[in-house]
Amino acid sequence: MEIANIPYQPYLPNNNLPRIGAPGASKQNGTIDKTSKLYKVSREFEAIFIKQMLNVMRKSVAKTGLLDGGMAEEFFEDMLYDEYASSMAESGSFGISDMIYRQLNPAD
Repeated sequence: MEIANIPYQPYLPNNNLPRIGAPGASKQNGTIDKTSKLYKVSREFEAIFIKQMLNVMRKSVAKTGLLDGGMAEEFFEDMLYDEYASSMAESGSFGISDMIYRQLNPAD
């Protein structure tokens, strides 16, 4: 059989299986109650953690002085990074809030 005669079959991963650290993955029943107060607090903690990480990353970038906005720029840049952290935590791509929820949830 020649390679040209082999039908093309794209690899499609099974997205129905929960992954470790993925939103929706849990120890026993496979669900996370995203409306619970514990999960909301877990999300807020994840946002704080991401914000601290972004602050450290921002300090590693040297300012050139060419477009330095002074105190006002620092104030609004800090607010911008707060929003970045909140949106990153809401996306669930880090998975920290899911892990915290699973560790602290008494139902599991």
